[in-house]
Amino acid sequence: MQAAILLPKGLFLALALVVQQGGGQVIPGTFPPGHPARPRLPDPDAPPAVPRKTPQLKIDAAKAKEQASQLAKMAESIPPDVEKVTKGQLPQDLVTRLKQIEKLSKELRHEIAP
Repeated sequence: MQAAILLPKGLFLALALVVQQGGGQVIPGTFPPGHPARPRLPDPDAPPAVPRKTPQLKIDAAKAKEQASQLAKMAESIPPDVEKVTKGQLPQDLVTRLKQIEKLSKELRHEIAP
């Protein structure tokens, strides 16, 4: 009868020894409670986060209107020159005007939406 009582005690001691040896191991990707790197769940009672509004941009309206009208004026001169290109003629200043249009449009775009 005493052997039956020793068997559970022996199992208990063996189990306690295994738990004690394995207790110091940390599983990769897990953090103990209170660890600063431990991911936190959002507080269910906290109000939802509201995204911040972007500040209003200060746009120089007069400059933007002037650039837009210049851009429109320059763009009007392109279709007749493209027609000439399809006929095999390349106007001498077409490439320069296209580069100016591109530069002006970039400036206008960056002023409106930096």
